[in-house]
Amino acid sequence: MNIKNFIQRVRNTISPQPQLTDEVVLKFLNVLEQARAEELSCTDMYTRLDEFVESEVQEQETADKITPLLREHLDMCPECCEEYEALLTVLENTKEEE
Repeated sequence: MNIKNFIQRVRNTISPQPQLTDEVVLKFLNVLEQARAEELSCTDMYTRLDEFVESEVQEQETADKITPLLREHLDMCPECCEEYEALLTVLENTKEEE
């Protein structure tokens, strides 16, 4: 399914709409690209990593729902992912010792 058909399908479930033009689809993709530019930096990630890992250790589903941008950053950044895994290991080992 291409993006144009997907957008049209979503719009039609809300209320029937006329077909999307290529211009509208391109504008939508431009908005998505601009939103991507506002992703978390590694510095932003490090400031929130402790909180994220603690919430994940307590309830994994909650962590993913609350902070999808953090999860996305971890999926794309090997350095932050390495830091995350190290912190997660420490917290899990500390939890087991209690």
